[in-house]
Amino acid sequence: MRTRGSGMARHISALLIALAIAACATRPAPPPDPADVAAIEQTLAAQAVAWNRGDLHAFVAGYAESERMTFVGGDGKLVRGRAALEARYRKSYGGQTGTLTFGELDVRRLSADCYVVVGRWALALPPADPHGVFTLILERGANGLEIVHDHSSDTK
Repeated sequence: MRTRGSGMARHISALLIALAIAACATRPAPPPDPADVAAIEQTLAAQAVAWNRGDLHAFVAGYAESERMTFVGGDGKLVRGRAALEARYRKSYGGQTGTLTFGELDVRRLSADCYVVVGRWALALPPADPHGVFTLILERGANGLEIVHDHSSDTK
């Protein structure tokens, strides 16, 4: 799904994550709200279902629509906005999406309306069967908790 990127892109992404965490963590974070954790898990489950049926439009629905939504994949390119992310996936996979699974989720609350999620992804798409790790930042918006930043890379 994602490949290794350049050092500069990794530094930019790390800076974006650090800034988002600093912005979200202005006070001590309360413990995770079980309803929010369930909503985050449901978003990821819906993404996997959408990906597995080849519906990339539904897959990106969990991302904020705003241009401030950022994605950094293993290729090191910074993508801004949900529409650009969908276009990136369409170009990268050309209709062959394979079977996506997520696991080892670690959901942490940064503030009342902000979470960071770290986990693993795996894509059954022979012959490569890519797999890797991701860090998501979700913020509460008009549509509930939405992904505002995704940094994903493969671990091959």
